[in-house]
Order: sequence, then C-alpha cells, then structure tokens
Amino acid sequence: MNGQSGLSLIELLHSPVPDVNRIINTFITRFNAAYGIAGTDRWDIKKEDWQRYEFLGDRVLNLIVAQSLFTKRDAVLNEGEMTTILSGVVSNRALDALTHQHQKQAFMRLIPKSIGEQNTYGERITGGAFEAFIGALYCEVGLDDVAYFVNAIMEDALNSYNPNQNAKGILQEYFQKKDRSAVPQYRETMKTGPDHKPVFTCQVFYRDDLLGEGTGESKPLAEQAAARRALETLGLIHW
Repeated sequence: MNGQSGLSLIELLHSPVPDVNRIINTFITRFNAAYGIAGTDRWDIKKEDWQRYEFLGDRVLNLIVAQSLFTKRDAVLNEGEMTTILSGVVSNRALDALTHQHQKQAFMRLIPKSIGEQNTYGERITGGAFEAFIGALYCEVGLDDVAYFVNAIMEDALNSYNPNQNAKGILQEYFQKKDRSAVPQYRETMKTGPDHKPVFTCQVFYRDDLLGEGTGESKPLAEQAAARRALETLGLIHW
C-alpha cells in the first residue's frame, strides 16, 4: 500500500514519531481501493468482518505489549506487574484515551457504517476500532511492522503506567482514615458484549452514596475503573 505522498504504509509505520492520522487515511484509501469501494471516506468493511479484525487485533496487541514488557531492560518486571500493566494499557478505556491524543475523527472513520449509524461512540467502540485497525494492519504487513508502530504510539503509556497505583486500595485507605466503621462497596450493574469479550459495569458506594462508575473487560477492572472515577470526583487524584 502506497500513500499519496509516495511513502508506503510500512514506511509510515516505521516513522520514529508516527503520524497516526496520515497512516489511517492511507490505510483506508488503499484498503478500499483493493477490497472495497474506492473513494469511500469510511473504512468500507462489513460489520462481521470488522468484528473478526477486532478479535484478531486484540490478540496481536496483547502479544506486542506483553513482549515489550517482557523485554524491558530499565526495570525487570515480575508476572504480576506485567499482568497489571498489560490489563491497564490495552483496556478499552486506555485505547479510547489513546485516540484522544490524536485526531479522534480519524479513528471514527475506522468504524463501519452499520455501527456508526447507531451513534454509540463509547469506549467499547473506539477501543474496538483501534483493535480492528491493528488486526487489519497485521494481515496486511505482518507482525514486525505493526509492532514497531504499536510500541511507538504506546511508549508513553507503557513508561508512565505505575503498577503500584491501586485505585481501590487508595479509596479504601482514604475512608478508613476518615471512618473505620465502613468501607467502599462495589456492585456489578451490567454485563454486555459477546461471551469472548464481555464488558462489565460496576459502581462503587460509600454507605448509600454513589461515588463512581466504571467499565472493564473483567469485574476487577470495572471495579478499579469505578474507584478511579470516585477518586477523581473526590479530588484526591488525577490520572
């Protein structure tokens, strides 16, 4: 796939500071010309195929990030630390945040028309768009070139993520210092998505007061997300 500037998609992926918007534009233009309707502004792909790419991209992304964590030389991480960081930086919430660092509208073009018409642009959808994009790139150029790109755009997230930041623990410690008679309570309020990739929603309460709500790909991750929201609401910490 060659971009309009003459640079191939692989050359764009190997830029030290990848231009994500330009990469997405080049990918969509060339993918549609080869497999869909040329000139279509949005990624011309069926919803079912998009979901297949999303499934693949999730696995590819996890492998790349896991390998990056395993080979870190500045700080050798144990299994628990790697698991915590991996869960944090590849979650839908983290991937959605990553799209905000670039022109989010470019990522919207990676969402099939059938999904886009529903106007449900939440973390689940934008995170899924990133995963589907990675899955398609993997099929197009292979693992090494995709890994170079992923490591470049996720470098800051990987380097800044602190595995010792336990939102639930911080929240509980805060209330224990204020009142030892009660601790925050978590409730699962919703479970959506396919069986292979569920999305949980949890709320955290102190006594009868709702402090925060969060989502995650497991109940523990949803509880951590709810605790983070609570800490933000209380003005205790900014993530």
